[in-house]
Amino acid sequence: MKKNAYSLLLLFLLLFQGIRAQNENGPSRFRAGLTFGAVATDIPGMDIKDNDSDFHKLGVSVGGIVNAYLNQKNSLQLEINYIQKGSSSPPDSGNINYYKFGLQYIEVPVIFKHKLHINIRRKPNDKLELEAGVSFGRLIGFTNIDQSNSPLQINESYLNTTDISLLGGISYDFTQHLSFCIRYSNSVIPVIKHNSIPSYQLINAFNNGNNQVFLFALKYIFGKTKPPHSTLNPASSDN
Repeated sequence: MKKNAYSLLLLFLLLFQGIRAQNENGPSRFRAGLTFGAVATDIPGMDIKDNDSDFHKLGVSVGGIVNAYLNQKNSLQLEINYIQKGSSSPPDSGNINYYKFGLQYIEVPVIFKHKLHINIRRKPNDKLELEAGVSFGRLIGFTNIDQSNSPLQINESYLNTTDISLLGGISYDFTQHLSFCIRYSNSVIPVIKHNSIPSYQLINAFNNGNNQVFLFALKYIFGKTKPPHSTLNPASSDN
């Protein structure tokens, strides 16, 4: 699994370097950048106390971005991220029943972004963008800890190592380079194969065993941009 992760990282670095070199010659349709964020995740059916979605499992997401303008309002974005997912149950009033199931993925989201043109206090504003897409992930590691901090008997044969998720969200551009996004994703392939661990109540029900993720991320894009058919010139593209 690590070999696949290193291959993806190398591919992104080569692509990043090519886009960076292109941007040195002026505004370009393509730009590359970095992303860092926090995630709150859950897996329905994994909670040892109830079966609700409480998103107690926290983690991080870090990676790289390649963004391509399609026109003045729309763009496509490719990301390659390391992301932590899973499920967690905090201790109860007796300080027992603690449980944590952690998953580490290399994930490749492919996102369509649409810029919103709205008026705020009678002034035009185009800093908000809607985004939707699909992500493809590969499991590279997992951990299990029960209330006594001893490993639970879950092995890789119980897990689907491929993750495919649908996602949607909204982002706000602070500047041409810096933005913040809130994104929700839900996998369409269960993390744990249904009925592989009967004691975890992973029955064949809608969404049980699937990854659910809320992402809160800062994104920094390098270089200048000149959307297709734009009348901007390099001197005005920083405004």
